[in-house]
Amino acid sequence: MAIAPPLWARNILYKQPASVPVETLGNSINYKINMKINKWGFLRETAVLAKKAGIDKDTGLHRTGLEDYLKIIFPQINDWIHDKTLGMINGKTYRSRPDYRSEKLKLIIEFDGLQHYTKPDIIEKDYRLTELYESLGYKVVRIPYFIQLTNKAVKTLFGVEVSEKLFKENISSLGIKGLNTPAYLCPAGVKRMAEEFKNFPEQYKTNIKFLKKQNDPYKTGVEFLEKEYYSINMEENK
Repeated sequence: MAIAPPLWARNILYKQPASVPVETLGNSINYKINMKINKWGFLRETAVLAKKAGIDKDTGLHRTGLEDYLKIIFPQINDWIHDKTLGMINGKTYRSRPDYRSEKLKLIIEFDGLQHYTKPDIIEKDYRLTELYESLGYKVVRIPYFIQLTNKAVKTLFGVEVSEKLFKENISSLGIKGLNTPAYLCPAGVKRMAEEFKNFPEQYKTNIKFLKKQNDPYKTGVEFLEKEYYSINMEENK
C-alpha cells in the first residue's frame, strides 16, 4: 500500500507548475524528505555536483558538497580557494589545481573520486602531487570517495572534533548499483583502497558487510578488497 508523503512534502507537490514532469516531482520530494531525515549525505567535491548526482541508488541517501562540510569543520576559515592553480610560489609557477586550498591553514584537500582508483596514471599522479604540495609547505588531506565524513573520520583526517552529528557510520559508500565497488577498480586502485581503509576500520567493516549482503561477488569484488586488506595487515604484523 502506498504511503502518503508528509504534509510539508504534499504542499511542495501542489505548488509545482503543471508543466513539470511527474518523475521530476517525485525525485524532488524524495530529495527533500531525505534531507529532513539525514542532513549530511555522501561527499561530493561541490554542492553543485552533489545536487546533480542526486540520490544514491544503493542506499537512497543524498549527497553533500565538501564546502558544506568544511563550514562546520573549520567555521572560522573563509579563505578556501576551489579548483584554482597554485600560481607563483617562490618565483616558480605551478599549474596544478587542488580541489580546496586554505593559505591560513596551509592546507590542501583533494576529493578523490572513482577515476582515482580505476586509472593507474591518475593514481601515480596523485602520489606525485601530494609530494609536491608537501614540499611547498602544505598539509595534504586526500578524501577517498568511499570514506565519508563521520565525526571519527573528521577527527582522523583533520584532527578536529565536531560536536554536531555528521555522516552516519553505519551507511555503506560502496554498492553494485553505483558501479563503484572493488570489482570496477584496477589492481592498483584496489590496493590503494585497502591501504586507505586501514585508517577507517569502522567504515571498512560497514562496507564489507553491505557488499556481502548484496550477494554478487562478480559485481562487488569484495574478495579482492578483503585479500588486499588482509595482505596489508600481515605485512604490518611481520
